Amino acid sequence: MLNPFPIQFLAMLAYAILRFFVGGVLLYLGMTHVQHRTSFKVPLFIGLVSFFEIVFGLMFIAGFYTQYAALGGISLSILSLVFYKKIDSPYTPSRIFYVLFLGASLSLFITGAGAFAFDLPI
Repeated sequence: MLNPFPIQFLAMLAYAILRFFVGGVLLYLGMTHVQHRTSFKVPLFIGLVSFFEIVFGLMFIAGFYTQYAALGGISLSILSLVFYKKIDSPYTPSRIFYVLFLGASLSLFITGAGAFAFDLPI
């Protein structure tokens, strides 16, 4: 079947867009967790998780070691799904968010950084 919009030459840009959005969401989530860490049941765990969310978010946005950041995003998603009951708070997204974030991180792990990154495509 023919593609109605033949713009396959922009595929590398699509990976970059996905990377920017995933990094931005992680950065926002990490900053929200830092601001409201006392409202969680385990503030030390949330402080550590928010640190990694901010670091991985910045790595995604910069395109610096994107596949390592994607592995970190996968790990954060799985940890959040497993320990969801313990970190339940008004400032915690729903489980479906973490499932979608897991899919986006897996996609970036497989595809790599895309355009405008410090990572070099192989």
